[in-house]
Amino acid sequence: MAIDSNRKGAIVPRGHTKRGTVVSDRGKKTVIVEMAKLEYFPKYRRYARGHSRVPAHNPQSIGASLGDEVEIAECRKISKTKAWIVTKILRKASGLVVLEKKGAKALEEEAERLKKSEVKRDELAAQNPEAEKKKE
Repeated sequence: MAIDSNRKGAIVPRGHTKRGTVVSDRGKKTVIVEMAKLEYFPKYRRYARGHSRVPAHNPQSIGASLGDEVEIAECRKISKTKAWIVTKILRKASGLVVLEKKGAKALEEEAERLKKSEVKRDELAAQNPEAEKKKE
C-alpha cells in the first residue's frame, strides 16, 4: 500500500507496524503517537510501565487528529525525526479530548493562547475594515 503524499513520490510502508494514540497534532503533516509498554525486569521480578512517543507522517487522505487510536508503519526517512507513517485510524476520538498528563495549568495556557489569537484577529479586522468587505 503506497500513500502518494510527498513531492518525491509515494511513501511505501515497510518493516514494523505499531498501534498507539495521537497525543499531538500541531504539526501540518505530523502527529505524535504515544505507545504504552509494559517491561519485565527479571532481576527484581517486577514490571515497569512506560511509554514511547514517535513522530509520524499524517497524510491528508488519512487526517488523524488528537485522541485517535492509529496504526503506524515504518517507512523511509521523511525528515530528520520522521520515519513512520500513519496507515489507518483504528478508532476515532469521541467528544472532547483531555490528556491526563497536561493538567489544569496547561489547559488554562491553551485557553489563554486561543483568546490572544482571537484578540489579534479582532484588532486586524478593526484596522482593515475594507478587507472584511472584500471577503463578503
